[in-house]
Amino acid sequence: MLKYKIMVRRKIVKEALKQAWKSADSSGLTRGNQADSKSSIISQLIYDIFGGEILKTPEKSSWHFYNRIDGERIDFTISEMSKFSIYNNAEDILSTPEEVHNYFEQENYLTFYMKFINAFEEIVGLKKYRRSA
Repeated sequence: MLKYKIMVRRKIVKEALKQAWKSADSSGLTRGNQADSKSSIISQLIYDIFGGEILKTPEKSSWHFYNRIDGERIDFTISEMSKFSIYNNAEDILSTPEEVHNYFEQENYLTFYMKFINAFEEIVGLKKYRRSA
């Protein structure tokens, strides 16, 4: 039962990230190398909300960032098929929030963070409890 709950939670987080990223991308928030930007912003968001650690592994010309929570790698930026090839050679180098911040603009991160919160609330049905200003 616990494993099922964790899977459901991951699906919710993954869907909220997908909606938030699509919204952020369409509003022009992402500049520069989109792959760098996506893995760094999402790994920072997961770290800020769920804790754990930020890890990195080298890619072609930069770094790929992801998380480790309770000893388990968590990466919402790549497909299940890609995980196999990337993680076979992953170096799991410990990173820091300060380092990850070098890969995105703070304003973009804060906007994405709010888009994620809104998407998450909508998916789990919490939006109806929000007070209107």
